[in-house]
Amino acid sequence: MQGKISMDLSFCQSEEGFSLDELVSKLADVYERKAFSELLKMILQMVQEIQMYRILHGQADAMKCCSHGHLRLNGSFERRIRTSLGEFKMTFWCVSCSACGKTFSPLQRFIHLGRYQTKTNELEKLIVEAASETNYRRAVQELTRDGKLPVSFHTAHGWVLRTDCDEIDISKRVIGSAPIQIMPDGTGFKGEGRNGEARKGDLKVVIGITTSGEIFPLGSWAGTSWDAINKQWKEQEMKFPDGSILICDGELGLSEAFAEYASEQQRCHWHINRDLYHAMYQDGGRKADSKPIQDALAGALAIELPQEDFKYVSEKEKDDIEERMEKTESAIDQLIGYLDGHGYEAAATYMRRAKIGMFGYIRRWLKWGLISPRASSMVERIMRELGRRIKKIAYGWSDKGVTKVARIILKRFANATAWEEYWQKRMEIIGNVVIGVGNYKCVSQNLGQ
Repeated sequence: MQGKISMDLSFCQSEEGFSLDELVSKLADVYERKAFSELLKMILQMVQEIQMYRILHGQADAMKCCSHGHLRLNGSFERRIRTSLGEFKMTFWCVSCSACGKTFSPLQRFIHLGRYQTKTNELEKLIVEAASETNYRRAVQELTRDGKLPVSFHTAHGWVLRTDCDEIDISKRVIGSAPIQIMPDGTGFKGEGRNGEARKGDLKVVIGITTSGEIFPLGSWAGTSWDAINKQWKEQEMKFPDGSILICDGELGLSEAFAEYASEQQRCHWHINRDLYHAMYQDGGRKADSKPIQDALAGALAIELPQEDFKYVSEKEKDDIEERMEKTESAIDQLIGYLDGHGYEAAATYMRRAKIGMFGYIRRWLKWGLISPRASSMVERIMRELGRRIKKIAYGWSDKGVTKVARIILKRFANATAWEEYWQKRMEIIGNVVIGVGNYKCVSQNLGQ
């Protein structure tokens, strides 16, 4: 199907001259306000006329409703459609089948427009991405400045809450069959409260990392405990491949909730060293007391694994690494005893819990030959991006709203390629439309002032 559209452009200027800036501004304004949306409407009208001609002349077999009947005109309806190029009203002609009586719009089917759809998917993508980076009011203002269709921030907020682009697939197809790294983390936010007072909310996030370094989201929850997330995963019969490792900080209940989904646990070494100071501080310890212990602990934890392929590492070298790990664990036991003996009960309890997953990365390497990080820096970077949006830019979130935006950010920033592929599929961009511009012809005419 091929068509050609001609358009007249008239202009009137002062005989005393004008600035180039004014001409550019006026031309951009008329195209953004009228021309783009009218061109879009004209193309659709042309396509519809060709379709109806073929239907009425029996040339549109693909449009038939069933094999026995024929199509005939049966009224029309008008639909307002919003796009990033502008808003326009389109009249859709309807046809009905003489056999089954079904009525539909051929054009609506042809352009894959939903039955009640009033906006394009590409406009929804622009709104969703803008809202995931800044607050709703500023997002729509920036889109308007960029020449996109003006949308109120209330409308944008409603679109984001109703979109399904945040749905996270955690099927076996996504997780794969190779071992992965499971990284959960949590952060606080200011939630909507009563009488103008913000309540303290809690957001939890889990991401997965494949052996090739690809990041994919496993979910986000607001106002939910780690134990409740574990129960939800049990109901969904969540399972991860053998050799998967859980990498997390020392948040209470976190490692216990996800221990059954991983073959090994790895406590974040950065958090172990940092949080030891806070644990000692609870029992009256100060920086002068904790600094020597922190320095010694950092040196004890620094057990480096060989960079070469596991199968090329000698058995003696593997034995040496395992022996050093066991000696360090014995030293950690002595440290726990020292802390207990000097009244640092909170610090001793913290180190006792941290020791369980302190060297999970070594055990995983010795058993599976897989390298894994010793710190949860990957999920921390994603949490910083989440925190920037939900804590520094806006507040007063509902649990539903913050969960929605968090999932969108996870999908966008954890795996940008998968995000773009999702929208390419959603918008069905497969190269079925080609638009070209022909030669220009200018006719001068004195229009007066």
